Amino acid sequence: MNDLPVLKCLLRLYALIFGIILVMFTRVSAEGETLKGTFVEVVSEGMRTEFALETLAGADESCRFITGSLGYLPEGPVTIILTTTDRRFGDLTGNNLPEWGAAVALPGNRIVVSPLPGQKYDLHRILAHEIVHVVIDNAAKEAFVPRWFHEGCAQYLSGEWGVRNMLYMSVKVVRGEVLTFEDIQNIFVSGYSDAAFAYDLSMLAVRRLVGTYGKTVLPSILRGMRNGADFPTAFYAATGLWPSEYEGDFLGHVRSVYGKRALYTAIPGTWTAIVLLAVVVYIIKRRRTRRLLSEWEVVEAAEKIIKFPEDNLYD
Repeated sequence: MNDLPVLKCLLRLYALIFGIILVMFTRVSAEGETLKGTFVEVVSEGMRTEFALETLAGADESCRFITGSLGYLPEGPVTIILTTTDRRFGDLTGNNLPEWGAAVALPGNRIVVSPLPGQKYDLHRILAHEIVHVVIDNAAKEAFVPRWFHEGCAQYLSGEWGVRNMLYMSVKVVRGEVLTFEDIQNIFVSGYSDAAFAYDLSMLAVRRLVGTYGKTVLPSILRGMRNGADFPTAFYAATGLWPSEYEGDFLGHVRSVYGKRALYTAIPGTWTAIVLLAVVVYIIKRRRTRRLLSEWEVVEAAEKIIKFPEDNLYD
């Protein structure tokens, strides 16, 4: 009977050890499988291994291109977490993203990706966008970088610019709805519904920056911040202009290129292309119709050859 307290203590100890092992096992399962590449690592929380491997390959290649373009390689790998539930995504991001947010870059070289219903086809571009944010934050040592530069670089190095973007930009400019850099900053802070326009305008600002000062301008700005300068000082050292001076020049450029002149040139050209496409489709369909009619005539002629006179059907 004296051994009973000792036995109870042993059972409690075993239960405690089993509980610790169970918690550790659960934590490992929640974290998921980790796949390592050259520049990035992917944590797959329940995704198919094939999908995780494809994500790793695309993100690794994007990271190679982006770090080369920005002239900086982050310290340590970029970790991409592929979540499978909205709840898990919200837990990792603090539920602070707008509804259109599909992924987010977090401190510590981490990128958290939502379950992305219906958006997985665009995942490589989304990850490239977030990788740019990670590289810039790392290079700037988490110092303040204005959103127009952040988002502009992300869009410039990962996004697409087509006729739709150009026409929408022209409509906005003609309406007098061009955003300043401060407007863009406030849009991304407040989660403005027309964030796509702010993205496009930011991309144009960075594209013009590179077009004016060369491909080394972005690495030069980040190098200055890496060496301890704030963004305006690093920007001035790389361009000879303060950001406010560049903003005035850039907005004037946008109003000139995407104003009414664009409506007179780009839009008629677009409609001309649409009309030409319609004509080509019409010609193709007409040729197909003629070919079908010719085939029907051949078949009809053959039917007439083998058709017997009606008087001989009932001899």
